[in-house]
Amino acid sequence: MKINYKTFLFTITSYTLVIMYMLSFSFRFPLIGIEAERVHNDWIIKSFTYPEWAELNNVEQGNIVLEVDNKAIEASKDSMQYSIRSANSMLLKDTLGNLHTIHINYSELPNQFLYVFIIPLIYFLINLAISIYLYTYKRTSFQSLKIFIFYILTVSLTYSSVGASTQMDRLGMFIMSNGIILSLILLIHFLSNYLKSLNINLAFKVNKRFLYGILCTICLLTLFEMINPVVIPFNTLLILVTFCVLILYAIFMLGISYVRYRKQQLLLLFLCLIVPFLPFVLLYILPMLLFNQFIVSSSVCALFLLFIPISLLLVHLPERLFDLDYQITKIRYYSLFSLTLAGLICTGIFFTMHIDLIDLLYIFLFVFILLVVALYFKEKMDYANRKLLYSPKGDYIHVVHKTIERIIKVTTVEELLDRFTEELSQQLAVSDINIYIHSIVDGTVLKNDLPSAPVFNTDTIEKLRLGEIKKIGDLYIGCLHETLDQKYILTIEDKGKIYLKREELLCLELLIIYISNFIENTHLVEDLFNQLDNVQKLGKQYPSWLRKFVWIKLENEKYQLAQELHDTILQEQIHLIREIDMIQDKQVPKELQQPIQQHREYLVELNHQLRYYCEKLKPPLLEKQGLLAALDRLFAEIDQRADFSTIFEIEDIAVENAEIPLLIYRTVQELLNNAIKHSQATYVKIQLISTLNGFELVYFDNGVGCDLSENEQKNSMGLQGIKERIYAYNGFIQMESAPDEGMRVHIKIEEGNSYD
Repeated sequence: MKINYKTFLFTITSYTLVIMYMLSFSFRFPLIGIEAERVHNDWIIKSFTYPEWAELNNVEQGNIVLEVDNKAIEASKDSMQYSIRSANSMLLKDTLGNLHTIHINYSELPNQFLYVFIIPLIYFLINLAISIYLYTYKRTSFQSLKIFIFYILTVSLTYSSVGASTQMDRLGMFIMSNGIILSLILLIHFLSNYLKSLNINLAFKVNKRFLYGILCTICLLTLFEMINPVVIPFNTLLILVTFCVLILYAIFMLGISYVRYRKQQLLLLFLCLIVPFLPFVLLYILPMLLFNQFIVSSSVCALFLLFIPISLLLVHLPERLFDLDYQITKIRYYSLFSLTLAGLICTGIFFTMHIDLIDLLYIFLFVFILLVVALYFKEKMDYANRKLLYSPKGDYIHVVHKTIERIIKVTTVEELLDRFTEELSQQLAVSDINIYIHSIVDGTVLKNDLPSAPVFNTDTIEKLRLGEIKKIGDLYIGCLHETLDQKYILTIEDKGKIYLKREELLCLELLIIYISNFIENTHLVEDLFNQLDNVQKLGKQYPSWLRKFVWIKLENEKYQLAQELHDTILQEQIHLIREIDMIQDKQVPKELQQPIQQHREYLVELNHQLRYYCEKLKPPLLEKQGLLAALDRLFAEIDQRADFSTIFEIEDIAVENAEIPLLIYRTVQELLNNAIKHSQATYVKIQLISTLNGFELVYFDNGVGCDLSENEQKNSMGLQGIKERIYAYNGFIQMESAPDEGMRVHIKIEEGNSYD
């Protein structure tokens, strides 16, 4: 439902004039609230609404009211009670017969002036500012803007008429009686349209004509009661009952919709638009209907209506009206923090100062609102200066994390872009998201899967920096990735459907930076796969860096396996051995002692073997004491296992690469294992020589030898593994062997040199 400029201007002007009249009436005639009764044709003061004011002006019960605003009290002859609601002056006669003229002004009634003038004025100005803002910036995207503006202005008008209505002003009474009903009807009308925009169908709908018909009936009765006061009780009861029914129906609408569809924006609607009415219903209307006595006055209950515009301001003057759980958690977090701190401050004031509870309540409300506003102001300053935002439960970081987690495993740029647009569409609930590759050279679109590509302004594209997002017309446009001659342009169509908030823009900018890196790395991965495919097709050797990477990954897996075996099975075996020892310490039948001992010895042997394999997978001395100690341990173990003697000359190796000692250890280990299995030698000689930038390793045995050409055809895992390991470090390896002539292996590695 659109609203044109003339209609909007007329609406704003009309509401402003009427509200100004209501507030001026309240300003000119302070509420005094004196109850008097007729005694022998004299009006005797019976009670006061403001005892503090009466004590200040020496007004006591029993004083006779002679004049109000220089006029005698006008009441029917049969009336025995009279309420002086408002006045500027009164002429009184005390019990001693002395006459006193009392002048009434707001300086002696500060709380009343706050309730009937200051707060309604501020409330109206806030609602007026919201209305102007929504019409100026959101009229194309805000659902049912006209209804919503009428709603908040009507609530403001009704609240502003409290003072005039209390003083029995006819226009004020008419607005008060009908305004509370009209406010709820407009609210239900707005909610109905909003739920319809979310494709939520209510099982039970109330005809809007019926609702506005009830309003017309109440209007007619309100006009009629000014002529015939007999209908006042009936009309008052009808207004109160109708108000309760309407507020219950609004709660029913949102409650049923939330239970069925679980949309968080419905919960936010309830908090912002329904909850402020509940104190008025629970503390004033229902007690009046049931007990003819309110718990809290209507003016105090009406204070909660202030939360309607305040809550709208706190959700950023609804840029995406009530559709983010983010706002709910932020309001809850800020409110709980402010509530706790305000409570502690007021508790300290209460125990250190003599202060009335009502004044303490005002201090509490002031501190609470001030803290909430301060937190929001701090949030805006943090965003402006440091790009920091409040993130409830890490929601936006969670979005970034989940998006990256889902797209991180792709291997092609095309798949990466498809996955990114899919994730972005789900997060923003937008389907019109596209990525174009724009040529910087000639300004053409190099890649476009859609039938029509947008025409980009060349200057705009050239000025668009990586990660920057701009709104141009109905498009959000951002630079996703940039090369020397191309730019990946991300476009998100708006067409009045969405408005990206700062939190979403910041999240999107962060995602773009990640995606740009992913695109760059994915290009590298694609190039790598192409190179490997070419190497395989041409029968060439794989590059040394790939061999090194595979070897390091293999060693890491060995380390991990050794650690897991040590921490699990090895420890469980030790525990079982201890359990068997405990059983043996007890009285065990002789026929069971020998089997138990045999099982224990077998388990100890398994434990030693497993520990030996763990040490092979992860040499413990290599990290702790260095290469020389690890090789000494290795030679000692070989002497126990092998039939040959070992001759070794080992020099200390000084290299910068921390992987070289492990390389030497594994090479020597593999050569000795190969000698044990196949050489049948009587002795093995190993010589490790330190060079300027590396080492030389020479191995020799006098065993049976082998035909190396046949070995290569069989693809011997031991010797081939040694070669791959040496080639990975651009090393030199030469193997010489023949049947019955033993084997000689010469290895040389220099850091920074290649022997290819």
